[in-house]
Amino acid sequence: MKKFAVLFLFLLFLTGCSGGHQAAPSYDEMKKMMTDAIQTEDGKKALRKLMTDPEFRELLVLEQPEVKQSIENVLLSKEGERFWKTAFEDPKFTESIAKSMKKQQADIMKDLMGDASFQKEMEKFFGQPDMMKQMENIVNSATLKKEMEKAIEDTMNSPLMQAKWQELIMKAGKGTAEESSKEGGGKEEKTDEEGK
Repeated sequence: MKKFAVLFLFLLFLTGCSGGHQAAPSYDEMKKMMTDAIQTEDGKKALRKLMTDPEFRELLVLEQPEVKQSIENVLLSKEGERFWKTAFEDPKFTESIAKSMKKQQADIMKDLMGDASFQKEMEKFFGQPDMMKQMENIVNSATLKKEMEKAIEDTMNSPLMQAKWQELIMKAGKGTAEESSKEGGGKEEKTDEEGK
């Protein structure tokens, strides 16, 4: 019995020294602890490391049907349609969209220009009598002529073209001088022979 009494006292002592049973932290307490931990420098480093992990990134990628459904529900809905209409009325928005798509559009046009079926369709389109008449009207219009004159004038006034013009004139001048000196030398010889 002495052993049981010692054991009982020992257990009583242990339960008295323990801090008592603490309840699990509430949701708000847990949320606050997590937020505080994430906002520390170590928390930020841990998140960055986690985001670079390929396995974790695969978990973040949405599945194809979910993406398709969200696009249909949000972007193609009536509200989405109104959004796109108002967004494309803003010149800054349309400019930024056009700039972001410029390279892709150029690549598409290059691919299409090499496509034989596209070329045939373009020939067919521009070969129609109505289109030919429209093109003729455009080519013969005064505004096109003015634009072409302006483009030619701008080209001639550009520093690069002026340098090329000077180079061509110098070459032409040298060629003419050489020809005239050869012709002049040939005439003098003929006059000398005639005088004898």
